[in-house]
Amino acid sequence: MGDQASLGLDVTYTKPEEEAKDVVQVVAVQPVAIVDHLLTFADEKSIRRLGVNDELGGSHRVDLEEVRRLLAESGEYYSRAGGSAANTTRGLAGFGVRVRLVGARGQDEWGVLFSSSMKRLGVDIGSLVTREGCPTARCCILTTPAGGQRTMRTAMAGAARLEAREVVPAAFAGASWAFVSAYALYVPSVLEATVDAARAAGCLVALDLASFEVVRAQRDAIVALLDSGRVALCFANEDEACALVDKDVSDEFAHLEGLAFAAARCSVGGVVTLGEKGCVVRAHGAEAVVAQPAVSGVKLTLGAEMTPATWAWLHARMHGELAGAVARDSAAAVQQELLACYALIERLGRGVVYYGSARLRRDSPHWADAADLGARVARLLGPVTTWSGGGPGMMQAVSEGAAAAGGAVGGIKIHREAGTTVLTAAGYLPPESTVYCRFLASRKVALVDCAVRARECDRTAYVFLPGGLGTMDELFELLTLAQLNKLGSRHPVPVILCNYRGFYSAFMDWLKACDDGGVLRGEELGTLLVADNNEGVLLALARHYGLEPPSGGAEPIVRPAAEWIGDAGGERS
Repeated sequence: MGDQASLGLDVTYTKPEEEAKDVVQVVAVQPVAIVDHLLTFADEKSIRRLGVNDELGGSHRVDLEEVRRLLAESGEYYSRAGGSAANTTRGLAGFGVRVRLVGARGQDEWGVLFSSSMKRLGVDIGSLVTREGCPTARCCILTTPAGGQRTMRTAMAGAARLEAREVVPAAFAGASWAFVSAYALYVPSVLEATVDAARAAGCLVALDLASFEVVRAQRDAIVALLDSGRVALCFANEDEACALVDKDVSDEFAHLEGLAFAAARCSVGGVVTLGEKGCVVRAHGAEAVVAQPAVSGVKLTLGAEMTPATWAWLHARMHGELAGAVARDSAAAVQQELLACYALIERLGRGVVYYGSARLRRDSPHWADAADLGARVARLLGPVTTWSGGGPGMMQAVSEGAAAAGGAVGGIKIHREAGTTVLTAAGYLPPESTVYCRFLASRKVALVDCAVRARECDRTAYVFLPGGLGTMDELFELLTLAQLNKLGSRHPVPVILCNYRGFYSAFMDWLKACDDGGVLRGEELGTLLVADNNEGVLLALARHYGLEPPSGGAEPIVRPAAEWIGDAGGERS
């Protein structure tokens, strides 16, 4: 992790108001902005009395006059920005994810409502096109308290629409995921343009199947898209999954066939939501289906916003009423960031965590040492992940070295390196191997977790390259965790200082002064080692894990920190 007060190589400077746009994680495409009019009825009979005589639970096109009639005859209703992509971005924004919506709205009062609703909830709408002379689409959503089933009547005729030529890779730049609904198939070429632009920008594509009517009507196009291998993740509800494999929903296992169909064609996998029964998930290439039950006692809520009241309810359900009473936005955001970090660690695997300055450039003599170390450690320890704070400087050098040697790399990034408006270094890490954190606490905890040894066969380490305040902050916290037996590691993990050109010698002398003054005991430094060169680091790791140390190169110079403290002038070996 780099200095918290440093600037680094290949850093992008932005104004504070540009931050949300520049660090977007998910981009959703909704060709037609829709305002939803939400109407709740006591039961299905009440909906039938409005003249809705066809199949409930689906979506049908109607004209604007029909929307006005339904509203006039239904009584109370409320309106908000709607559509699958818009709802997805609003929900994600509530969890602290930075999101952007690409689409088009009309230049009318409903279009203004749509834009203001999205912006208020933290969605970047800078790519939302306003069409003059076109209305904004509108949809009546008819629901009952039981079951959560939605019957939609949508007026789209003449509404403002996004054109395929307006979907460009620049809109997805820097994002990890692109989300699009199969509803986009009704706007010529937009779905194809979205997939192509997202992939050109390095994004994974998530596809929502929209509704069973859409799947029935557009099944050939959907299957062709899935068969192309360009979709990473597919979402469907039970009816949509059945329609995907042309099976009736009455078939008990048809939705699992649909899940298997999607998971076999999507590089990440598939998800089928089951309403009050929860959901089922299947990863690409996996035989097992993971079922997640729904939380009991949930009341139907219309809309995707994570309001403070919703957060309080969620915390109460997870941790008890007291936790719900004191739930705060920052606590929820930290929790979500940690979950994202842990998911990435679980996927890439634990390994060696490198800390170091973000301000050292390629012309620093430490850069070549760090890159060489990353490559050699990756070869020595085998298939372990090289972890860092994902920033510039030493973090970039060691990651590039490991990647060049064929090793896996991952990063836990902070949005503002060095406490300025600096956002991030050039994207040298794969987007799918990176998590962004707004909170330093999340990043610090996650980086420690990256090298925890849960099993004896795990090969992990904490390696400190030359660095400043941020690096020292991480080192002191790590040593304190070890001192108090709070590291959470079942097996010892080596902590190594890279004392290149005597960088950490003065620090070690200070630790000796602490020992001499009675405020520290040398044995409390545990597995802390001091290596003067890369050969020393490799020898320390080889000894710790019972490996054959690499031969050749300079003489390895490494010794325990406790030895340095006990005898500052003693021999090194």
